[in-house]
Amino acid sequence: TYITTTQTNERNLIMTSKHRLTRSFRTLSALFYGFNTVVAIQFAAKPVYLDVLVGVLVAFGCLVMLSVAIEAPTPIMSRLESSPIGEHLFTFRGRYIVDLLISSFLVAMGIWGKIMAFFTIVLIFGIRFLGVKQPDAFNEIFRQSNIDQTDNIVNTGAAPYHLDPGMVPGV
Repeated sequence: TYITTTQTNERNLIMTSKHRLTRSFRTLSALFYGFNTVVAIQFAAKPVYLDVLVGVLVAFGCLVMLSVAIEAPTPIMSRLESSPIGEHLFTFRGRYIVDLLISSFLVAMGIWGKIMAFFTIVLIFGIRFLGVKQPDAFNEIFRQSNIDQTDNIVNTGAAPYHLDPGMVPGV
């Protein structure tokens, strides 16, 4: 019983550290999306057409990504999950693309925009580093896209059911 108790305690410690990591990244993401929204709204407050347009669009994108990061409110989440574009927002690739787009606009929004663009990019690379070091925590944050699943099939060398085994090298 000592061995099983020790193994259970180690497993709980690992689970706790994984949940702590994912909670930290979700909290940081939510915080950064909130700050990015404030910077975008401040930029949109200028009475110049393009500033208003870009600021409002970036603020809207940040609010959508804030909802994705905290997985709330439920009506928005269910709507995003059922939309063709929304299902990609829950994957790492989708979030990475949106974060790069938001950051590229933030760079043009003054000193605070540059600072928040830098932190947003650092966060997304930090999450990717987490994915390399702790794949379970990474998978808890993001869903796997169809493209990622295809990459895993190719990388593992397992032939998908629709390919002729003679066409796949090494099979």
